[in-house]
Order: sequence, then C-alpha cells, then structure tokens
Amino acid sequence: MSNSKTDFNTITDDMMTSLRLAGDNFLTFFLAGLGMAALAILMIVAMAIPLAFAAAAIVFSVDPTFWANMGPGMMTFATANPYLIVGLVALVALPVVGVLTTVVGAIYGISKEVVEDGETKAENAFSWVKRRFLAFAGAGIIQSLVVVGPIFLLSAAISLALGGIVTGVYSVLLGVFAFVWVFVTGGLLSMMFPAIVDGKNPIEALRVSVKLGVDRFDRVFGIWTAYIVLFAAMAAPAFIVAYGVGFTPGIHMTIPIVTVVAGGWTALAGLLLVAIVLPSMILARARVYAVLTGKQLAAPKALEVPIV
Repeated sequence: MSNSKTDFNTITDDMMTSLRLAGDNFLTFFLAGLGMAALAILMIVAMAIPLAFAAAAIVFSVDPTFWANMGPGMMTFATANPYLIVGLVALVALPVVGVLTTVVGAIYGISKEVVEDGETKAENAFSWVKRRFLAFAGAGIIQSLVVVGPIFLLSAAISLALGGIVTGVYSVLLGVFAFVWVFVTGGLLSMMFPAIVDGKNPIEALRVSVKLGVDRFDRVFGIWTAYIVLFAAMAAPAFIVAYGVGFTPGIHMTIPIVTVVAGGWTALAGLLLVAIVLPSMILARARVYAVLTGKQLAAPKALEVPIV
C-alpha cells in the first residue's frame, strides 16, 4: 500500500489526470454509457414483466367490489403511516438499485483498464457485467442500505415522535445529519466498486474500502471532497438564480438575461457532468485505489506531434 504524503497538489493531480483521461476516452465512455443504459432498461423491463402479469392475475381474480371497499382503507393507512409505505417501496426498489449498480460497476471496470493498461474498449463494459454481475449488484445494495437507510430510519423516528411531518429546527438538524452522514459514508464506501473490479466479493470490498478510507483518509476523502466541491460549483449558478431571482416576483422579468445565462449554464453543466465529470470521478476512484493498493499505473500517452 502506498504511504506517500498527500497534499493539495496530489488531490489536484488526481482530479486533473482523471479529467484528462475522461476527455481522451470520451467516445469510449459515451458508447459504453449508452450500451449500459440500454442494458439496464432491458433488465428492468425483464424484471417488471413477470411482476406485472402476477399483479394482473391477482387483481382480475378477485371481485372488483373487494378492491373498491379496500381502497379507502388503504389510503387511510398510507396517510397515517407514510414512512412505512416509503420503506416498503424502498425494499421493492432494492432489486432495481442492484440492476442499476451493475451497469455503473461496468464503467468502473473499463476505468480500471484505462488507469492500469492505458486503453479500453466500450464493449468491454458488457464483459464486466457478465463477470461481476452479482458482486456489483450486492455492492450497490449494501451502499444504498448503509448510506440511505439510517437517514430514513431517523427521519421516520422523529416523525413518529412528533406525530407528523418533520419541520422547523428538527428538519434543519435532520438535514445537517443527512449531509454529514452521506459525506462520511460516501467517502468510506467510495473504494467499494474499484475493490469489486479488483476481484473482491461485496463484503471483502466493504472492508477494504473502509480500511482505505480510515488509513488513507487524506487521499480517499480528498478526491471525494474535490468532486463534491466541483459538483457544487457547477450547480451554484442555477441555485442562485432559482432562489435569488426565480422566486422573486418581477425580477426575472426585468433582467431576463440572468435567467437565460443561468439556463444556458445549467444545460452546459449538465452535458459536462454526464460526458466528462462523472466518468472522471469514476476514473479518479479507480486511480486512487490503484495507487493505494500498489498497482502499476499506465504510462501517460506521449503527445503526438505531426511531422511535416
């Protein structure tokens, strides 16, 4: 494991190198992303079809008056127990989360190839799904439970204690807790997918990721924080306009250029986020994992100067 000192320049180099790699491999990641999106849709549809047939069979096999009589009761129960309903929906959604994280894991797979081998192909993403499907799905479900689960449980507990929706100072405190919890757990689990790609099972990957996050807090949380700051900077203009201009009567009419510029920036930032920033974040995690676990990094490609 690398014990080299981490400073601001190290984090900057991690980010800038990853952004450059994302730019150099833009077409590969774009095609891989399209392929993975199509695969995710197919898998979700394949999961939904039998469930839809089962639900239809149940609905049409029961007397319609039963559903008519049960409907108001179900609405009353759902209104009185909103967090229970949300929890049940979340449990049903976990398989979908698993499917989605398998395709995200495939992007980590080709990122490992870029970082360690210097090149990859878009079709390799399908190979990673085939090889590590269950491991990717398991890691995604574990991350969802760890990151989101406690926030949901605490929110439900406060709501039950107050006898209603969480508002006021409790809402603020819950928001602060949610941010801190997501930041800490997100950082500690940020090396899980690189570890899965490295051949670990989900439990081993969890242990490795937490250990790296604790032992090399500076490097792991440094790159995690850098991308949070980058995301915030990209989203800031839209939020400033939305809350400072868009919700103030008359202002957006008197200075429409502000709204136009903010809208243009939001569209551009969204494209950059999908095309470059998110792939670079995955590349950065793959690169940091490779460095911290002693992997050999691919040599930077030499600048090709045409000879006339």
